[in-house]
Amino acid sequence: MRVLILAASVFAAMSPLAANAQSGSDASGGDLVKRGKYLAIAGDCSSCHAENFSGGEKIESPIGAIYAPNITPDEKTGIGDMTEAEFEGALRRGKSDTWLYPAMSYTHYTGLTDADVKALWAYFKQVKPVENDVPETDLGFPFVRPAMMGWNTLFLDKGHPPGAVDVSGDQLQRGRYLVETLEHCSSCHSPRGTLMQEDTSKHLAGGALNGWYAPNLTPSDKGGLGDWSEADIVAYLSKGRNAHAVAGGEMGLVVSRSTSKLSSDDLTAIAKYLKAVKPVDTQPEASGPDGQATLDLAALEVPNGDWQSVVGHDTTDGATLYQGACATCHGMNGQGTAAPALSKISDVSATNAANVVQVIAHGINMPNDARHVAMPGFQRTMSDAQIASVASYVRTNFGGVDGEVTQGSVANILSGKQQVSWIIANAAQLAWAAIAVAVLLVLALIGWAVMRTRRRA
Repeated sequence: MRVLILAASVFAAMSPLAANAQSGSDASGGDLVKRGKYLAIAGDCSSCHAENFSGGEKIESPIGAIYAPNITPDEKTGIGDMTEAEFEGALRRGKSDTWLYPAMSYTHYTGLTDADVKALWAYFKQVKPVENDVPETDLGFPFVRPAMMGWNTLFLDKGHPPGAVDVSGDQLQRGRYLVETLEHCSSCHSPRGTLMQEDTSKHLAGGALNGWYAPNLTPSDKGGLGDWSEADIVAYLSKGRNAHAVAGGEMGLVVSRSTSKLSSDDLTAIAKYLKAVKPVDTQPEASGPDGQATLDLAALEVPNGDWQSVVGHDTTDGATLYQGACATCHGMNGQGTAAPALSKISDVSATNAANVVQVIAHGINMPNDARHVAMPGFQRTMSDAQIASVASYVRTNFGGVDGEVTQGSVANILSGKQQVSWIIANAAQLAWAAIAVAVLLVLALIGWAVMRTRRRA
């Protein structure tokens, strides 16, 4: 299947333009390929298409599974017989030999320069061909590929990524190009509208994605990056951690494979642009404890000094579970010893509890060149009720969040199911109803024409 999908998975893939890029027409073949490789790494293509680009990765979407295709130059199963024009069409218009689903962020890549398209083409044509016949994506009626023509008419603004902010100055313009076009941050970090288009009125203000929450990237003091400095943003993208956050889930993979390999100029441009976009508030000011929780240490003794016996126990007391499973690294008062201070982690004080639940359940595993960041997950040793209790305890005592995380909400979060609009959820029934109405109208018109002809006769 000659389809190019450079999709973002999960939590928002951060990726930049090659540093000090020159016009593709002026670059030599070797330089062009080298630049294309940088762009492919920056675009985090391997997260969806595998590290050798042979595809097959299953991308979960609210309307079904989408399989990332083979984008190696294999003649039989890859893009070996794709033309450069088809490649460009896939990137910027969502159309090659077939219509693509917008899981491939062509609504953002539509802003790619000709030189960058040419560099990517040069690189992908020379990677090692791999024969891998990827399963065909079948989302069922009415989500057939030709239907994307109508979706594109409504939501593809050729040459203009959704929500991009007008800025002046070379560095900010570069940052805009990186964030809005190549790295397509808002494809994960913006909420979705009725037909699953990006809600540009809440651009970069956060969005739900497969059980995780891609956080607010605007410079808001209420839910966003208002208290993050440019240095904080650069540190997060280069190392996967700073005083405010640690990259978990797919974002950890994005950091290790992509953003940690970016030039400092690119990272700085991204940081400056994110601080320049319109702030969007997504949560009220935190209230309650300031992270200095008062604990009854005597009541929190771990049986036999063994935390495994605590998390394996049937208790659902959040304080007891926290002391047994978390306090060794995060400290009794959440201020951190071998791990970050929970009172400073933005996800802990966020309105949406999804990321706290996911990290408790699955842990963190983020390798990069500098340091491997790891935290164990407890889904195998804790029940949903216990995870809910720990999450509630952490958010209340260290995040100042007034609200309980329930066992049911944990089950929903860990299922990875994403809510969609009523129209999308009932799309098949609505489509068949529309077809039925159309058929009835046609039959009625035919009947009327026949009756009129008979009367004239």
